[in-house]
Amino acid sequence: MDKKRLTFIVLLLALSFKMFAQENYSYQPLTKSEQAQINNIVYGNNVNNFLVNNAIHIGPVDLTDITNIISYNPIEGTRIRLSAQTNNTFSKRLAFRGMVAFGTEDLEFKYGAGVAYNFAKNAKSVYSFPASTLSLNYSHNSFMPSASNYDVAYYSIGSWDRFYFGKQDEVSLNFLQQFPNGLSITPFANFNRIYSYLLYDHGMITELLLSGKDLKNYSTGLELSWSPKITQKSLFNIVNSRFYSFHSGVSLSYSYNYQEYIDSRSYNRVALSAQHRFYFNPMALDIKVSGGKIFGESFDYMYFSPNYRVSSISNMFGFNLYSPSEMRFKEYLQTFTQINFGGVLMDNIPWFKNFRPNEFLNLKALFTANYDPYFEAGVGIDHIFGFLGVEVIKRICKENPYQMPEWGFKIRCTL
Repeated sequence: MDKKRLTFIVLLLALSFKMFAQENYSYQPLTKSEQAQINNIVYGNNVNNFLVNNAIHIGPVDLTDITNIISYNPIEGTRIRLSAQTNNTFSKRLAFRGMVAFGTEDLEFKYGAGVAYNFAKNAKSVYSFPASTLSLNYSHNSFMPSASNYDVAYYSIGSWDRFYFGKQDEVSLNFLQQFPNGLSITPFANFNRIYSYLLYDHGMITELLLSGKDLKNYSTGLELSWSPKITQKSLFNIVNSRFYSFHSGVSLSYSYNYQEYIDSRSYNRVALSAQHRFYFNPMALDIKVSGGKIFGESFDYMYFSPNYRVSSISNMFGFNLYSPSEMRFKEYLQTFTQINFGGVLMDNIPWFKNFRPNEFLNLKALFTANYDPYFEAGVGIDHIFGFLGVEVIKRICKENPYQMPEWGFKIRCTL
């Protein structure tokens, strides 16, 4: 090989190496668009972690459910609630939890405690997937059948026209076994003693239990649930999108119940729930179905109660204008369908798209054996600043036995 050819090959290799090095290792500053995308991911992740977990970390203990610290209802008055549980710093297998609450109107303390242990090998936390966790819980607390989130601060803002309110002692034992394919099996046993069950109707309070009589309910059963693996696409949408958290899954539960009140009764109860989010980037369609049926006879105030709450804050998945003469059903089916536009419309407004809004349109329905179907339709914007929005709601039904409003305007919170 002559010197000219050798020199040419050396120069060619040197030039190729230089181009390769420049292409792969040279510094290129981020564009404004790329920086904004990274900021959105970081912001969304931080907001999601804080708001979904609702916890403040203090060493081995987490102060949990911070949205429940202060709330209001006409029975308890201002309800002050503190709850805490241990975290992975304390133990990856064993967790303790506790709760204490006080009402300024009824002047009663409510409290609860629980313990859970994960038997799974290489457990990363007490409920880490796939968990094999045994839990025991006790509570002396109030409850509202139609609104499990009655003690969330922003849901307690607004009207308290008519609702049921109970106080009970409850002990529950359950075992959660998860499998890698997403299936979970939870056998459970439960005992609760209801010692007060009130009907609040426009300022009038009626006790439905006879004086000196408590309602005791023993139940045992099994819950089956399945959740698909979270795909990379859906995970990205949860972190970096304008959508609220909406996890796909199906659950079916069965329980045998034995009741003691004036006499003794037994009944079987079946409940189901299914929900899924379909992505049509940048939009998404959310569908949720829930319902159940009681086989046999139980006391009236133990029947099913649909998800509804008349408040100034929109009930995202439940009803907002629903206030029927009968609030408990032996069987019912409730549906929720919402299309999220993900900024398709509002992003055309340059200054408004920075708020990262999500336009939505929804339809909610209730089907029971005793009444005509009930429908509500809603349209609005949510996820402004990550948690705020507004919704206009229209009632659609043939009958109106309890003078339900035809239109409503609600603030929408996605905390």
